[in-house]
Amino acid sequence: MDLGRHVLEQQESRYAEEEDLYEEEVARLESLPTAFEEGEWSREDLEWIIEWKVGVFTKPTLKHLRKNGDEEIQARIEEAVHESSIRPKVEALTSLNGIGVPVASAILLFINPNRFTVIDERAWNVLQETGYLSQDLSDDPTVEEYLLYLGACWALANEFDVSLRTLDMALWALDINN
Repeated sequence: MDLGRHVLEQQESRYAEEEDLYEEEVARLESLPTAFEEGEWSREDLEWIIEWKVGVFTKPTLKHLRKNGDEEIQARIEEAVHESSIRPKVEALTSLNGIGVPVASAILLFINPNRFTVIDERAWNVLQETGYLSQDLSDDPTVEEYLLYLGACWALANEFDVSLRTLDMALWALDINN
């Protein structure tokens, strides 16, 4: 499979057709970055991101998340919003019960969609098939894997002059359509 700007841009409509929460995703990508920056996000926003990312695993993930106090969640989100380096952002989020690297990457997407994308097995598979990543994704992705993945995504988005969000949607759609 060859990747290119045209191929990537074509996949956005496929993603929109396949992703049940697409309309709300677009709306939240417009509103949540400002809400996070201004500290006006809600627990419902966070729970929606989790539902969007983990689907059928939403209930167990939320059960674990609810073990964290409101102040702890608030502090870790603020840390992720305001920390300048990526590793501490991810580590702040993954220090919360119920939040692993994939969900942390989803939260980061909604904090700043111009800088972050979501680590996903489907997208990883496409990057591996096309030679942009050489290793398999572990069952419990690490911060190091996210940094590797994010670097590959930044390089591809730059190479093909597309947004990270377009790239992410395209990679997801390319895997389910293969």
